Amino acid sequence: MDRPAANFSGYRSADAANRLTAVEASSILSQLSAAIRLGDRAECRKSVARVRDLATGNDRNRRRLASAGAAVVLSTAFHAFSGVAAGPFDILSEILSALVLVFELKDEEVFWGIGAPESMDSIVSILKSRDSSAMLDALLVLKEIVSFDRDLARAAAMIDGLIEALVNLIKDPISPRATKLSLFVTFHLVASAEEWTAARFAGMGMISLILETIVDSGTEKRMSELALSAFERLCGFEQGREKAYDNALTVPVLVRGMIGISDLATDLAVSSLWKLYKSWEGEGGCVVIEALEFGAFLKLLMLLQVDCREGVREKATELMKFLNGRGEGLGCVDSRDFRGLNRPL
Repeated sequence: MDRPAANFSGYRSADAANRLTAVEASSILSQLSAAIRLGDRAECRKSVARVRDLATGNDRNRRRLASAGAAVVLSTAFHAFSGVAAGPFDILSEILSALVLVFELKDEEVFWGIGAPESMDSIVSILKSRDSSAMLDALLVLKEIVSFDRDLARAAAMIDGLIEALVNLIKDPISPRATKLSLFVTFHLVASAEEWTAARFAGMGMISLILETIVDSGTEKRMSELALSAFERLCGFEQGREKAYDNALTVPVLVRGMIGISDLATDLAVSSLWKLYKSWEGEGGCVVIEALEFGAFLKLLMLLQVDCREGVREKATELMKFLNGRGEGLGCVDSRDFRGLNRPL
C-alpha cells in the first residue's frame, strides 16, 4: 500500500521516521528558497526546522536532503540573514544546526554563502554567545570552511574577532569536542595565513594554552594530536618560537609526547623540538640542559631503534647531534648513553 503524500504546505509536526522522497525534499527546499527571497523569517524558520527534524537520526533522509542541495540553500539562508542589521541570533543558530547535518563538501557553492564576510561575522558572534549548542555548530561549520580551501582559511583569519574567539574557547572550554574543533581551526588558520596570524595567536597566549591543554589531556590521543599540530605550526614562526622558549612546559611536554601517544604525536613532538632548536641562537646552555634533564636524548635514541617515518628519523638524528654537541661541552652527555645504539649517528 502506497504511503500517503505528506502535507508540507501545512508544516505538520516533523516525524524523523518519515521516509522522505526526492520530490518531498525538493518541495521543502523550494519553500525555504522562497522564504529567503521574501525575507520571511517565520516561514524560513519553519522550513529550516523541517530540514533539521527530518535529517536528525535518519541517515536516509539526510542523504536525500543533501542530494537535493539542502546545504546550498541553508548556506544562502545564513548569508541572507547575516546581512540583516544585528543578524537575528535565533534563526542563524537554527540554520547552522540544520546545515551541519547536510553538509556536502563536494559542493563549492555552499562556501559562497557561508564563507562570505557577513556570514563569518555572524559565526564569530555565535562563537562569543556562550550558547554551547550554537557554538559547537558554528565550530563544525568553521571546520569545514577552513579545511576546504586555503584561500577561505586565509580570509577567515582576517575576520575581526575570530582569533580572539578561538583563544577564549580554549582558555574557557565548553566541552572537549569544542576544544578539539578550536585547535583544528587554529591549525588551519596558522597553516594557511600570513605570519601575522601566528603572531596574533602567540600574542594572545595560545602557546601556553596549548601546552596546558596537552598536560590536562594526559595521553588522550586525539586531543594531544590536535594540540601538537597547532603547536608545531606556531613553532614555524618567530613569534611562536619566542613564546615557546619562554614557557617552562615546552620541553617536558614535547619530550613526553615523543613516545606513548601515537605515531602522529611522535612526528609532531619531534618536529616541534627540531624547529625550536634549529632556530635557537641563545648562548647559554639552559635549554639544552632542560631537554637532557627530561630525557630527550634517550627518547630520541629509542626512536632510532624502531621503525618511524624517514622525515622523523632525520629530524631525530639531527636533534641528537645538536644535543650531543652542546651537551658534552656542558658536561651533560655521557658517551655511555650511546651503548646499544644499532644505527650510527
